[in-house]
Amino acid sequence: MFLVVAGCLPAESERESLVSGPRILAVRSEPPESIPGAPVVYEALVVTPDGDLQGASVQWAFCAAPKPLTENASVSAACLGEAVRPIVGASVSVTAATPTDACSLFGPETPPGGFRPRDPDATGGFYQPVRVQAMERTAFVLERITCNLPNAPLDVAVELARRHVPNRNPKLLPLRAFVNGAPAPLDALPAGADVRFEVGWGAEDAEVYPAFDPKKQAIVEHREALRVSWYATAGMFESDVTGRAAEDMETTTANVWSAPEAPSRVFMWLVLRDGRGGTDFAEYLLDVR
Repeated sequence: MFLVVAGCLPAESERESLVSGPRILAVRSEPPESIPGAPVVYEALVVTPDGDLQGASVQWAFCAAPKPLTENASVSAACLGEAVRPIVGASVSVTAATPTDACSLFGPETPPGGFRPRDPDATGGFYQPVRVQAMERTAFVLERITCNLPNAPLDVAVELARRHVPNRNPKLLPLRAFVNGAPAPLDALPAGADVRFEVGWGAEDAEVYPAFDPKKQAIVEHREALRVSWYATAGMFESDVTGRAAEDMETTTANVWSAPEAPSRVFMWLVLRDGRGGTDFAEYLLDVR
């Protein structure tokens, strides 16, 4: 799960999909769900109108402050300041162990300092916020954490633990382009044309998983929804985000892109996310002629 919190959005007059300045578009964590104390590899997608910045200087830190009831944001405002635990490393990719107290600070266990335990999201999940800073931009990735469920009946908690399979990242399949219904190469797209892009993922990427339903006091099965965020340095997408709902069994999604009127080179990024925080991303170079 990825949350932009400060300095990453385009101007109000611009579409979210238009990259006109430095941006942090996504963070991919591997694995996307971890137990406290387990190592996780984080990789940030930092971009500018000139392309992907693999050599960008990135500062990483674990949020260490539970969210007060008086705040409506998903992450405590204190985590924009000093209430963090810095992660060693300054590149786009770092490895760090999930804090051992993550289920206390951000999960169902009672946190210190008079805060109340967190409620799970709609998928039954809890998340450790990780702060990402690059090029004067700040964003958070929410790492899903595996925690015990103290409010579930013992037999249900045991069964859920037995059936639980940690989330994994979905995988983007290669992008395809079509102009007037015919396949079109990415290095020779007609200027001013409406280009239909199609991208997909594997049938196994929309995972079915068990979750505890507090109202029913029972385990229920859910299926992940998948969505793709589209970004480019020029042209205009019909939709900023497309995808498939949980009940939709299709494994592709499409978007229409209006190419620039003049010949140009355009950078394009796709970010695929599942309903539990799994992420994949890809970069493409488009030649408009």
